Amino acid sequence: MRYKDKHQLAAEWQALLERTPVALRQAVETLVDAHGTHLADHFYSVMLDDPHASLFLSNDQVQQRLHPSMRRWLSAMFAVEHADFVSLVEQQEKVGQVHARIDIPVNLVLNGARQLKQALYKKINETFNASLSPGDASVYVSDHIDMAMEIMSHAYSVASDRHARTEEAYRLFSLTQNIGDERERQRAALLNWENALMFAIAAQQATSALPRLTSSEFGLWYFHKACHAFDGAPEITTISQHIQRIDEEWLTQLSHQHNEMRLAALGHIRDAARTILMMLDDILNRASGLDAGRDSLTSLLNRKFLPVVLNREIELSRSSEKCFALLMVDIDHFKSINDTHGHDAGDSVLQQVASILDRSTRGGDYVFRMGGEEFLIVLVDTDENGSRLFAERLRQTVAKESMLATADTLLNITVSIGVTLHDGHPDYQRTIQRADQALYQAKRSGRDQVVVAACAE
Repeated sequence: MRYKDKHQLAAEWQALLERTPVALRQAVETLVDAHGTHLADHFYSVMLDDPHASLFLSNDQVQQRLHPSMRRWLSAMFAVEHADFVSLVEQQEKVGQVHARIDIPVNLVLNGARQLKQALYKKINETFNASLSPGDASVYVSDHIDMAMEIMSHAYSVASDRHARTEEAYRLFSLTQNIGDERERQRAALLNWENALMFAIAAQQATSALPRLTSSEFGLWYFHKACHAFDGAPEITTISQHIQRIDEEWLTQLSHQHNEMRLAALGHIRDAARTILMMLDDILNRASGLDAGRDSLTSLLNRKFLPVVLNREIELSRSSEKCFALLMVDIDHFKSINDTHGHDAGDSVLQQVASILDRSTRGGDYVFRMGGEEFLIVLVDTDENGSRLFAERLRQTVAKESMLATADTLLNITVSIGVTLHDGHPDYQRTIQRADQALYQAKRSGRDQVVVAACAE
């Protein structure tokens, strides 16, 4: 479900503030100004207790900058006169984006906010008399900070999703660039290390001078690129273990006084190198087929990965008690586009619709081209109302956007959408069939509409 825009948030925040009497807001503002240093100290003491946060917050320059920033944030938050609530919303969004960029866990920020509220409650109870209603002041403080945390958390989530998309784009790029050349280059690099090692042994160099695989050309590529690009591949763990044993165990054994031990270590090294080559070939062979999972025309996922994605979403839904929806999307009267304007125009329209679908979805959603003019969206963490609203917005977006069919031809097209919510059944084909049936009903009922299928009983 789409999050509220900044103007909606600003209006909500203003209404939240204005329901508290001005005198009480002024008293809270005075209290915050008087105890801002103490409150900032308390907040950062909580943050520094966390080992992850202390890695970057313990720096003196960071503390010198963040402590005044915290005081300014408190002053801006509790100022009685807010000339521009949109700016206040934008400030929280910026803070959330910074937190995502430097990887402060959102649970840590929420914990700090909770501790900050507790410190404010204590000061309110110590300072306010009955006429100022300490209880109402505490509710006002709580609502105010909770609103800021909501906006920060959403901005954090959006920034994190964007970062994840960038990471995945890089990973896919690194996996599919010149696989054949990379295979030969790294095979040669590993063999060059072996030859250098054999020469060093023949020259009777000291063990400490023997070339380490970790610092070789192959080792640098492997640890700085391959481990990231092939993260999750089962071979990565085994290759890393072999490299570690070569450098930390078997190279040391080459200096053993017994010849049998030296020969055994040399045999282990050669066997490990052969295993690394074999596993590297397996990884790169799989990577060379990765593009088969992308539709060549639209760059969306094709059906190849659909079972994997849906089975995983069913498992997540079962464990988290959250639901997902399937949206079957079909371009209306697509055949007439091809017949009237040619297949190149049809391809252009497909690409533009695919772009709309892709940019309309969130980082956790999936968009597949099922074939022809039909697409499937896996909309995660949603409900029936949220999926219906999303589908309707998507339908309207496509209808409003003119499609460039040829250099001098713009077309207005529509889509029909069938929606269904996953009902918990372990067979994802049942859910796909319901989405298909809903799409068929939308097409039969006149097209350019959304039909939501009821979950099976």
